[in-house]
Amino acid sequence: MKKKVAILMPILTFSIATSSLAHPGNTDGNGGHYCRTNCAKWGLADGEYHYHNGGGGSSNDSSSNGGGSSSSPSNEPSPAEIAAQKEATDRANGEKEGYDSGYADGYAAASKSAQGSGTDSYNEGYKTEYEKGYTEGEEKLKAEKITAQKEGSALGQKTDTLSVPDKYIENAALKDAFTAAFNKAVKDRDEVAIAKYTDMGYEDGLQDMRQTLDNMKESYHQAYEDGFKKGLAEFKNKYVQQGYNAAFTTLKYQAPNIDDEKYIAWYKEGFESNKEVLKIQEAAFELGNSGEEYALPEKYEHAEVVFKHYYDKGLEQHEKESAQAAAGLGFIGLAWFARRFYVAKKSIG
Repeated sequence: MKKKVAILMPILTFSIATSSLAHPGNTDGNGGHYCRTNCAKWGLADGEYHYHNGGGGSSNDSSSNGGGSSSSPSNEPSPAEIAAQKEATDRANGEKEGYDSGYADGYAAASKSAQGSGTDSYNEGYKTEYEKGYTEGEEKLKAEKITAQKEGSALGQKTDTLSVPDKYIENAALKDAFTAAFNKAVKDRDEVAIAKYTDMGYEDGLQDMRQTLDNMKESYHQAYEDGFKKGLAEFKNKYVQQGYNAAFTTLKYQAPNIDDEKYIAWYKEGFESNKEVLKIQEAAFELGNSGEEYALPEKYEHAEVVFKHYYDKGLEQHEKESAQAAAGLGFIGLAWFARRFYVAKKSIG
């Protein structure tokens, strides 16, 4: 056993020496330095001061002039090392906070604000990572907006009641995307339904057959009423036009052979609204009253019955006035002759 220990000791000593010699890094004036990286690999603790190549000395070593014993270097890092470490820490903090702020702004669709409020190292790290975070937040928002729009549209196709899911409430951009898609879907659905009920009402109006439509939106009901009113107006106009045309061929209003009193009223409305026939009556009467021979103008051919009737009335008036004029002239002549006879008789007597 003692023999084995004797053999191992030189080997261990050699390994330690080799380890010290192989460890990289510059040494200070004392022949050593602090371990900063991979310390465990060399059998050292992080920040441990050690010597290279036999540097340094024991506490029993004395100076060449017989002075006091030498002391080992301090374990405190140098000012340069402290400054470098602080700079690295500031940058790392800036990068983390910049990324977090950028991501939050991008995800919220907020305006960019990549200005840090720290040291130069902090601000540099903040700005670099802010841009990266903003882009990633923006991309996530874009993807979630598409999903929100699909869900909002699907809801709007089913109901008029808006109910924004909790997952979109906190993010204004997502809430707006969901709401806008919902409103568009409701509007599109309403437009289709309104067109449908407008056509339905119009067709029913053409037949004067109104339907009773219950449990429908007010806008749909109004669309039906508008369509019905338009169709009914065209339906009514058929009876009004019939009455209007009858005024050209009938001297006096006669009720049509129709069972519905409402339709009869429309017919009479059209008959009485015909002002054009009054002009025809006036023109015919004047022609007859002038004593000219009867001649039906082409433009009044559709109202020949009326024109002939009022021509005859005008001619009758003309003849009456002519007879009255002739009778008047005869009376005047007779009076003159009587006067002359009276004067002559008196002169003789």
